[in-house]
Amino acid sequence: MANESQEDYLEAILVIRRQRGSCRNVDIAERLGRSKPSVSKALSNLVAAGLVRMSGHDVRLTEEGERAASATLERHRFFERLLVESGVDARTASAEACRMEHCLSEDSFRKLSERLRVR
Repeated sequence: MANESQEDYLEAILVIRRQRGSCRNVDIAERLGRSKPSVSKALSNLVAAGLVRMSGHDVRLTEEGERAASATLERHRFFERLLVESGVDARTASAEACRMEHCLSEDSFRKLSERLRVR
């Protein structure tokens, strides 16, 4: 299971690849507001964990990395929608959803999302 920082990196890679079709270290650094050396270190940890593959400058998710990234993005979007629908401005909702996506167990998240059925 990925930790909070790893989940943020995986989610960023997924979103960048969906938007641009490819992902480089510099894209991740820009999106997350991190230094290039920090991104390089984090990526080498993700490679070692079997969550990411590097092909030249292109960063790709493994199947396991894709599953973790998709789950994190699903949580992020759920909480972001919930907050926006509750009247929170979009920028604040996105920032707070980024923190909220990490704090619930999978079971609690599923039960909450089924109960609220936020779409």
